[in-house]
Amino acid sequence: MHERLLTDIGLCIVAATVLAFAARILRQPLILAYIGAGILIGPIGLRWIHDDGSVADISRIGLAFLLFIVGLEMDVKKLLESARVAGVVTVVQVAGCAAIGYGAAWALGYHGYAAAYVAVAIAFSSTMIVIKLLSDKAELDTVAGRITLGVLLFQDVLAIVVLAVQSNIASPSFLEIGLSLARGLGLALGSVLAARYVLPHLFRLVAKMPEIMLIASITWCFLIAYLAVRAGFSEAMGALIAGVSISTMPYSLDVVAKIRTLRDFFVTLFFVALGMQIQVPGRAMLVAAGVLTAATILSRFVTVMPPMRALRYGARMGALTSISLAQVSEFSLVIVALGLQLGHIDKGVVSLVAIVLVTTCTLSTYMIRANQQIAGGIARLFGRAGMKDPQAAETRREQRGAPILLVGCHRTGASLVDRLREMGSTFEVIDFSPEVHRKLGARGIECAYGDVSHKDTLEHAGVREAKILVCTIPEDFLRGIDNRRLLRMLRELNPEAKILMTTDRLATARELYELGADYVILPRWLSAERLAQVIKDAEAGTIETLREAEMRKLAEADEVVP
Repeated sequence: MHERLLTDIGLCIVAATVLAFAARILRQPLILAYIGAGILIGPIGLRWIHDDGSVADISRIGLAFLLFIVGLEMDVKKLLESARVAGVVTVVQVAGCAAIGYGAAWALGYHGYAAAYVAVAIAFSSTMIVIKLLSDKAELDTVAGRITLGVLLFQDVLAIVVLAVQSNIASPSFLEIGLSLARGLGLALGSVLAARYVLPHLFRLVAKMPEIMLIASITWCFLIAYLAVRAGFSEAMGALIAGVSISTMPYSLDVVAKIRTLRDFFVTLFFVALGMQIQVPGRAMLVAAGVLTAATILSRFVTVMPPMRALRYGARMGALTSISLAQVSEFSLVIVALGLQLGHIDKGVVSLVAIVLVTTCTLSTYMIRANQQIAGGIARLFGRAGMKDPQAAETRREQRGAPILLVGCHRTGASLVDRLREMGSTFEVIDFSPEVHRKLGARGIECAYGDVSHKDTLEHAGVREAKILVCTIPEDFLRGIDNRRLLRMLRELNPEAKILMTTDRLATARELYELGADYVILPRWLSAERLAQVIKDAEAGTIETLREAEMRKLAEADEVVP
């Protein structure tokens, strides 16, 4: 190991901290501060660190921890529901982006292997950037988030195929590719079986010893990551498999809470090391990087939106997925670095890919922060051009309106749907989730497809005719709008309606009442009132009756959003 490793890591953390304070003051994304720290202390800046290899190797632990936590928090059932869509989108996107990249590289004067490597490099997206940003925005568990995650996983598999044929590109071994995929499936199956039949017994032995529980979980992560590397896959994919395999254990939440700090430390090193990949570029390289950056971003929209629309996910979901994928992958650096070792390309191509990677990661950081607004604008442009989303076209409404209109149908709203049906109430729903739209339609419930953050959508959905308007979505789950603005629009469209809003914050509840809400739902208050009654039942010795009743309800429940 490099003798200056500890000093270099210390410099990375100090520089990242200083720029993080500056980013906080300027209200800029922290990821950009970390990348900027790498540029500042790396070869292009103050040159305090000349050999970033050791730091980069250590920083890969951050990617492993990040994917491990994602696996622990992942709803496998929902992810599998998106697998078909993600598989189709990945094939079209990777092939299309590679073709566009090859054309752009050829036009810039790169030919042969150089053009091919550039094409492959810009076809893959950054797992680290996307998962970090979507996780921070709590959008990984949305429809677009699950499709994006599925695409990233399929991209990793395709990247492994590229690495498998790279060393003998003149005569690729299809047998080796098949064996590599078989090893991957075997690893996933073995991990699941071990997590089901072996790990529960081991974890129960140390369940009351938190420090051993943490070490045991990390050991499992690194063991599967090591086996993944031995099988020819990335350690990140192995960490994801490790997390998914133990996600159903009762200890997963505690493990996530303890690993987050370690993850944040190593993730910081990852982005600093990324910034240090930048070399001093010439004018021609800057021009080429600019062209390829534009080609990368535009290619995502060109190749992702058409298949998403064909699969009936519409312009908004297609735009959200395109925005999330609009950057070059850190895996691309591995591919071009191996190409340099094999003599296929020179250092200029490696440096070009590194510059495009950092540039696209920087731009996509801002794009993902504003993804709802951008996607909404794109959806409106498609609508004005006469290309409405498939769900909107399927919404056959006579503008008669219903006495009750649910503005959004997420979690609480999904539970409310069943309660309203039991009560025999006449109601309709407006929501922009294609999955919610299809499930409600299958149950015979009127659902207008649209974004509640836009006034014209609310008007089309029948807000003016409703007597009661119910928004059950707290601020943390609203996209492109907050409850205060939503209340103003609802009240403007229908001054006479009774409007029920939802929030998790007391201060916001007071504001909503002042702005004219007829009732503000505070879920934690309702939960506390119900919990107090359950405690009374426990004191009275009647909780078993309540338990059996709740179990019957759960067995019969089949909500739109499980």
